[in-house]
Amino acid sequence: MSGAILFLTRWPLYADERRWENRLAAPEILFRPETDRVTYICDEGGRSGVPAGTERVHVVPDFGDLDSVLGIVDAVVRDEGPFDHVIGLSEFLLDLAATLRERYGIPGSTPEETSRFRDKTVMKETLSRAGIRVPRWASCRSGDQVLAAAEEFGYPVIVKPVRGAGSQGVRKVASAKELRALCAERSLHDLEIEEFVRGEILHVDGVLDAAGKPLFLCTSRYVSSCLDFELLGEPLGSVFQTEPAVRDRCEDFAVRCLTALGLRSSAFHLELFDTGEELVFLEVGARVPGADVPYVIHDVHHVNLFRLWVDVLLGRPVDLPVPVPELSGGWLIVPGPRPLPQKVTAATPLLGDVPYVYRELVPRTGEVLVSRPGAYATVQGGRFLFRGGTQEQIEEAVRQARAQYRLTTEPVS
Repeated sequence: MSGAILFLTRWPLYADERRWENRLAAPEILFRPETDRVTYICDEGGRSGVPAGTERVHVVPDFGDLDSVLGIVDAVVRDEGPFDHVIGLSEFLLDLAATLRERYGIPGSTPEETSRFRDKTVMKETLSRAGIRVPRWASCRSGDQVLAAAEEFGYPVIVKPVRGAGSQGVRKVASAKELRALCAERSLHDLEIEEFVRGEILHVDGVLDAAGKPLFLCTSRYVSSCLDFELLGEPLGSVFQTEPAVRDRCEDFAVRCLTALGLRSSAFHLELFDTGEELVFLEVGARVPGADVPYVIHDVHHVNLFRLWVDVLLGRPVDLPVPVPELSGGWLIVPGPRPLPQKVTAATPLLGDVPYVYRELVPRTGEVLVSRPGAYATVQGGRFLFRGGTQEQIEEAVRQARAQYRLTTEPVS
């Protein structure tokens, strides 16, 4: 018996069948009407993701306005509560969900526990105390202190928001002159500085049960990096790793990190560096991975990470997934042209031409590409999903897609 659920959502569902993001997290998939009494707290974007005909829906103007949100939720709890669960699947709603649990005495992750997965300084401090290799880092407090840290670490250095996702706001700083300019142009209070680690970047994704044991794990190697996608406009993707030695090494490292951080009853997305000599922690989110990772996992391994996570949170019996470890898959996102808006004059479909591409989202001629929140879950310049081959075949298909895809646009006046 799941009980009363307060569900926080900012994710839309698109009537356009071309787009697939958020469909695995549709409430009709996550919840059971016979056992779950769900009340929705959403913004205007998330309103389209609420099932038609739902009565318990409350729209907040802006999830970032905490006082306004708390005022609305106080009234909801008074009128419709008490609640047994608070669930928010978005990275940017984890803090709010923890605040609401503490405010109303609802079981689940607390603000202190959540901060280990939202505050990059807290997560690295926790792992460093556990003896796990992390980049050298420091909170940014003053210009002089930041410059001193950079001299200690050696250039280039990385400056990033303490709380954030998807490399948004991350800067790679090559010199003291560039760092001084950065310190002069903005406040430092919400930033950290850290060592630049050279190596390949991989990610491990999965779900942990109530005891912190993995129910499902999948290791992937990035094509390019989130930072190069944001700063340089490089295509971004990743490919499932099938070599047992690579998977075992990365997944053992990930589980060590998650155990040290005390994560339980949660999905996770953990990124790490492989320098060739050692594995180095990069960062971790206590949520389902972004971009197209969960959709390829679902289509290759038949595991819906969103549904598995919610089942664990609600204490439902879980049928352990049985992935096929030798199967690979991957995804590739080609960034849109800059600056936006731009009108598409031509694009190259790859479905049926590049092996192992089974789904694509290619802008149509005449379509206007505009800036949307959410760096990855947009039309972008093109999106491609791959499955059905070995790791080597998928990697070659991704390379072929990068080489063949062409998009031409013109500015919109």
